[in-house]
Amino acid sequence: MPLKERSGKLLREFININYKVINSQIRYVIKDMETGMIVDDAQGYGYKSAQKAYAGWAYKSRDKSRDAEKAEKEKVISKWMKENKPFIRLLDALAFEEWKNTRSPVNAEFVRKLLEENGYRNLNFTAGELLKYWQRGPLYSKKKR
Repeated sequence: MPLKERSGKLLREFININYKVINSQIRYVIKDMETGMIVDDAQGYGYKSAQKAYAGWAYKSRDKSRDAEKAEKEKVISKWMKENKPFIRLLDALAFEEWKNTRSPVNAEFVRKLLEENGYRNLNFTAGELLKYWQRGPLYSKKKR
């Protein structure tokens, strides 16, 4: 791997498809291969590993429109859970019994069957999405003051 001199420090270059990770002694940054500009340097500190540098860049360059969709979906599920507290209490009780008897956690299939048995069909979310939100616990659904 070629070594380059920059600011008196030796840098090692790792090549990715569009970006280059540069090791500056101990820290890594993301560099755009086309323009040569550093696009992510962890606010000037650099990342401790190449893996963390790629993970940080993937998070920063993700599609943010999906975040709004996810927040809207969680809002719909939260509202439904508040409107259907008897079902949520039933789910809590049955999940506890399931854990106590078999030591296995509740899965989406269990929640789907429970929803169907209680007449909940054609919901705006899946049983898996309800389970994921339900597993966060009651404190998650409360608004912060």
